[in-house]
Amino acid sequence: MVKHAFGGEWTRIKLDRLESYLNIYATALKYQPFTLHYVDAFAGTGQRDDEESNSDSLLELEALKGSVRRALECKDTFHEYHFNDLKREHVTALEELCVEYPDKVIHITQLDANTFVTNLCRKLGRNDRAVIFLDPYSTAVDWRTLQIIAATKKVDLWMLFPISTLLRILPQNGPREEWRPCIERLLGTTEWERACYVEDEPVIRDLFGDQEAKPQRSNHEAVIQFLTRRLREIFPHVEEPTRLNQKSGLLFLFYFAVSNPHPKAKALAEKLARAIQPKL
Repeated sequence: MVKHAFGGEWTRIKLDRLESYLNIYATALKYQPFTLHYVDAFAGTGQRDDEESNSDSLLELEALKGSVRRALECKDTFHEYHFNDLKREHVTALEELCVEYPDKVIHITQLDANTFVTNLCRKLGRNDRAVIFLDPYSTAVDWRTLQIIAATKKVDLWMLFPISTLLRILPQNGPREEWRPCIERLLGTTEWERACYVEDEPVIRDLFGDQEAKPQRSNHEAVIQFLTRRLREIFPHVEEPTRLNQKSGLLFLFYFAVSNPHPKAKALAEKLARAIQPKL
């Protein structure tokens, strides 16, 4: 089987929270007249292979379950499962894993994640409801894709955002020109520079007194607040993100967003998400 090694304790927190939400979501909507979809755009192999662990304990085996297997093993099932990954070897591993669940309706695709999510969202009908999990490889998710998800009004979104990567391409002394397209694709606006940078005090450049104000990046809290505000412009509700850290510092933000603006739907989603707040 193809190995898929990734993450640390932050991975466990992310997957545990997703699994808890899927369980209570499927139970809460069990008797509603909806077709429930679970959608994993970066499904990987369905297995987390931790090369540093040699333990055979049940705790370690449970931690090794990836998002795909956790979704398939929910107590109350979804009606359809949609697993996507761009890597052929991951798709093959998913196909092998899904043979273990002959009673599930499973769709496996090999597409760019933005194309996959766009296609799926456009197919959602009146009685469809979905949970979409975006766990991207670096900056792979376009802002336009998030807008498409929000426009469905049928999706609850869990998204891992690579804040450490964004901060790396927003250097303290100003952005590099070659990174601008990536930043704008990721944040969906040309206003990011004004929001993420402030002008420092002018510095004297030469003996004639010419001065230039150099940009300085705002602190990371200001960048996080800007990103959260941007998400709240397109989704009716966005929870404050869970911060996932490693010894080196902040790695990811784990967001939960609700696309359905109906007060009852929004209230239910908020209640379910807050019921599983992690104890960090």
